[in-house]
Amino acid sequence: MSSSNAEVVYCQRDPEYRRAEGQSQSHIKTILKSPAHYQAALRYRFAGSSVMTMGTATHCLVLEGDDTFNAQFVCKPESIKYTTKEGKEWKEAQGRKTILVNDGKDRQWDSVIGMSAALRELEWFDSSQPEYRKYNEVSIYWEDYGIPCKARLDRVVHTPDETIVLDLKTTDSVSVEKFQSKMVDLGYDFQAAWYSHAAKLVYGKPTRFIFVAVERNDPHTIDLFEMPQEVLDEARFKNEMALKRLKECLMTNEWPTRQPELKMLQYPRWYEYASQRAGDQQETKETNDGFSPLF
Repeated sequence: MSSSNAEVVYCQRDPEYRRAEGQSQSHIKTILKSPAHYQAALRYRFAGSSVMTMGTATHCLVLEGDDTFNAQFVCKPESIKYTTKEGKEWKEAQGRKTILVNDGKDRQWDSVIGMSAALRELEWFDSSQPEYRKYNEVSIYWEDYGIPCKARLDRVVHTPDETIVLDLKTTDSVSVEKFQSKMVDLGYDFQAAWYSHAAKLVYGKPTRFIFVAVERNDPHTIDLFEMPQEVLDEARFKNEMALKRLKECLMTNEWPTRQPELKMLQYPRWYEYASQRAGDQQETKETNDGFSPLF
């Protein structure tokens, strides 16, 4: 492996980071599906969901502060209807601001404000700390296998012996089982290894990586999930596999998709468990009704 020319940039605006040269973890990990998936991600801009919008807004409020948040996001008054002249004029007046709704069951604004308030109760996100803003949204640039790379770390906390990388995640549940599933399904492990590697390059100290997960619904419970070193090592192998695959594709200019495979379907575990439960209940009913099972 070859890494060189690592550089850290503080307080860089998000649009500048996005325009900067370099492979981000969110893009390069698509090549693990296939090189064709990587190319597709270049061609099509992903449309964010409602929960992603709330996550972006929460990041902005907690990490960049009230002024930046208010410049980028606005709450839609419940009285405003886009079908009316007043509503259309109000929407047009917001310009490029992202509108958070707060109508009926869809309480985006309340959720963002609630999650941010809960996170600010943690010492890590106390904005009164010296240089708090400096160590949020930290941009890092480096080169691996001759490929420019970049990362944008939510928050970096320094101690004399180590660097702690914190990553905020808004979620529907902070249960360990669900978060572990997301770690695999959404590539959180890939991200953790990518960011940890970047931090170690620029700060030169052992690195810990911790997800700070907050639930979207009131009371906005928070839990902390640390990535153990053995998981980071396995995920770093995935990082390097993606880099090597990208380098090969760039050299050959070939971007094949994954070939179809014949796979045998089985009932999932939840179905087998549910079927067993149903069988047990039926056997109990027949016994209670005076009938004996035939087997």
